[in-house]
Amino acid sequence: MAPSPPPGPDLWLGDRPVSVLVRGRSMEPFLRDGDRVEAVAVSPGGLRPGDLVVFEKGGEATVHRLLAVRGGLFLEKGDGQGTGSWLPWPKTVGRVVALWREGRRVDLLAPPWPRRMAFLGRLHRWRHAAGTLSSRLPGTLLPRLAPGLLRRLPLPRWAEGRDPW
Repeated sequence: MAPSPPPGPDLWLGDRPVSVLVRGRSMEPFLRDGDRVEAVAVSPGGLRPGDLVVFEKGGEATVHRLLAVRGGLFLEKGDGQGTGSWLPWPKTVGRVVALWREGRRVDLLAPPWPRRMAFLGRLHRWRHAAGTLSSRLPGTLLPRLAPGLLRRLPLPRWAEGRDPW
């Protein structure tokens, strides 16, 4: 029997950290399928670009990176995706405060992680802008090549999910 899907984020996010299992590859290389993250409920004003956020998208809990805020909308993007999406704020949004991999925990609120997360927010905002621009250009060559070229930009080892500890 398959396990039932978890309830929507508005039912379980609170002041105490909640463990969320990462499924899928949209956040690679920073998060991998099978990693666990700890999230707490937060108001939109408590978030900064670069933070990892948990929100409901398509009836499922989603963990993506917050890139920007504009009015009642926020720009979210998976690290492994070329472009992000502007979405309205959900009723409940969570901030990822820690991640678990191979039995080890990384506190994303402790130095140097806030600075690193801000760096990744800027990097992925740039990748989103470049991907959006390339998709609007005439012809097919650049729009087909740009996402692959952007993913090949060198990153620090910790940003690639290699040895982030």
